[in-house]
Amino acid sequence: MALQKKPQYSIFVDGSSRGNPGPAGVGVAAFGAGEDNPSVEISKYIGLTTNNVAEYEAVIHALKWMIDSGIRQATIKLDSELVFKQLMGNYRVRSPHIKLLVKRINTLKSQIEEVTFVLVPREENKLANRLAQTASKKVKVKHQRFKQLPLR
Repeated sequence: MALQKKPQYSIFVDGSSRGNPGPAGVGVAAFGAGEDNPSVEISKYIGLTTNNVAEYEAVIHALKWMIDSGIRQATIKLDSELVFKQLMGNYRVRSPHIKLLVKRINTLKSQIEEVTFVLVPREENKLANRLAQTASKKVKVKHQRFKQLPLR
């Protein structure tokens, strides 16, 4: 009896930061082959960070979900051109903290049979975007007005 592969998944990811840096969240929506509704939705607050870090963290969350769920094949769809082109090697990654995120992604990818990345228009990524924005709003940040200290 031949082993059956689990169905191919399309996983939409997005990161959101209210402020740069600011309260941030990730959104992940995974659709099995032929599914109209997501089989999994992840909306998670990740702390105070930049939008770029949130975008990378969304990819990391998707890959971790794949590994934890035993999903061996998927297409990860994202709308961040910068992140996509950095992951594809078209753009150099200069920032040391982003290099660490790329290293984490590559380590996770090595545990998965097949994962491809596809750049999609924002209009096709609305669900992941909504999940990320909802997560970034889970924490209320009190904005204080800057007070100038008197000169002495």
